[in-house]
Amino acid sequence: MIEVFHVRQNKARQITSETIAEVGDSILISGKEEKLPFVQAKKMTKLHILLISPIGTIVDSNQVNLDDTGMRSIYTFPITPDLFSGTYVLQIDGDIKRRDKINIKTQHQLLYRWFLFYGMKIENPNDKPLNNFVIDVMVPPNISPIQQVTNVSCNFQPSKLITDKEGNRWVRFYFHQINPKERITLAYRATIITRIVAYDITRIKSEEEKIEQLYQEAYSEYIKPEPFLESNHETIVKIANRFRSDSPLSQVLAFLKFVRNNIDYTPLNGDYGAAYAIENRYGDCTEFSTLFVSLCRAANIPARLTTSIIHNELEGWQYHSQAEFFANGIWFPIDPTLQHDTRYLFRSPSCIILQRGNTLGDSHIREIRYRYDDMSNRKISLHTHKEAVCDKSRIVGQISQTPSETVVKAKGTLFENISWKFSLPSLDLEKQGNIIEIRSTAPETAPVHKPFSIPVHLYNRNDYHVTGTLRISFVRGGIYTNHLYPMRLEANSHEPKMVEIPATNFLGKTLIELIFQNENGEKLGYEQRKIHFQ
Repeated sequence: MIEVFHVRQNKARQITSETIAEVGDSILISGKEEKLPFVQAKKMTKLHILLISPIGTIVDSNQVNLDDTGMRSIYTFPITPDLFSGTYVLQIDGDIKRRDKINIKTQHQLLYRWFLFYGMKIENPNDKPLNNFVIDVMVPPNISPIQQVTNVSCNFQPSKLITDKEGNRWVRFYFHQINPKERITLAYRATIITRIVAYDITRIKSEEEKIEQLYQEAYSEYIKPEPFLESNHETIVKIANRFRSDSPLSQVLAFLKFVRNNIDYTPLNGDYGAAYAIENRYGDCTEFSTLFVSLCRAANIPARLTTSIIHNELEGWQYHSQAEFFANGIWFPIDPTLQHDTRYLFRSPSCIILQRGNTLGDSHIREIRYRYDDMSNRKISLHTHKEAVCDKSRIVGQISQTPSETVVKAKGTLFENISWKFSLPSLDLEKQGNIIEIRSTAPETAPVHKPFSIPVHLYNRNDYHVTGTLRISFVRGGIYTNHLYPMRLEANSHEPKMVEIPATNFLGKTLIELIFQNENGEKLGYEQRKIHFQ
């Protein structure tokens, strides 16, 4: 007989689906020989023990052989602070089969809601007015499924929302005139939801045969060298050729391992780029990311930088450089500095992506862009400030509907007396709609560990073709992406497709999302189904 216990302060109790384990506790599996009559002398009972996280990743795996030596502890798993809160599944396979649930509570959440405050002080130090002052202020992008900006409010009326090919966004403000010595405080606040996402590289179905033809811009624009991204550097090209493979995903993991094993992390004052990193073998997050992107581009894998702010418990919010690589029709987020797992690609929810693309050097992708009449002869004083606070009223797996007053209250003198008069729903901030209609037929119940297929119909009722990727995602606390289907839908077309739902570790009712999105993560079509895995 197999017994499963929750151990707290050396006291063991039986695990139920309501059991909550906290940091310092452990999970214990034990067996008793007298309760295992099927265990014969000189015969081993083989067990495979898995601990599966709320987002479907395997946290721990252990092979155990039970013998006839009497009572023994088979397996112990400690609850550590680095685990995410949520419902975990303890699964036993082999000669004995069993599944148990346990709720683990830590400081790490699957989903966060942030309030980002961004502001600037603008002053005209001249003795003459500044005429026709136009300023574009960065707003974080929507990136499905990892980041969603739900609303933005400002203290001045914005004139328009501007986007670029990478999905970056700026809110534009216009001032007819700024008088001499006049000071203006311009600010906005945004509500941002971030989710942890884990992509299992081993389970991403590869459909690369026509991917370059489908996404010609990605394969022409993001494989070229750029300032700080010296993908044509002789040493970088040699390293990329050393790991050449038919699988882009295997190359990406090889580049990740190379950067991690060959570049020493050293904080630098300034940005130096990929060539500097490979020649000196050290750098900070900028050098880690630029070298990773350059290796991908040298191997003909589209890749680009992302600029973020990340929360550090000791030092608060800091700028952080990350990256994305393009495969199977979507941009995969990856952190070359902090990513250590070689099976799952993680993206921390304690990070807000500000902009995508190369923001180094003289790039046009900047947080603040402005112009006014007679710029060459008249100066301007501009100081920016940003901060983000977390909604402490969050619930694991859910979003609280009404934030508390203490959370919304801004800190710091810049935001103390700001009146948030203007919101941006009229500017179509999301820029996402059901351009593609998705209809699917899914069973109410499905077996665990067995793949099955469902018919999916995609309707493009527009007079133009649409290129995108059908993404199949399991939703259980977090989001766990399984299969990706890049495709081109012709104008006024109907595309039937049998979609394979791969074997899953989820148990119980699970939401399956079918999302048709473009390469920047904008949802062009959406459908969901609830399936009970048993």
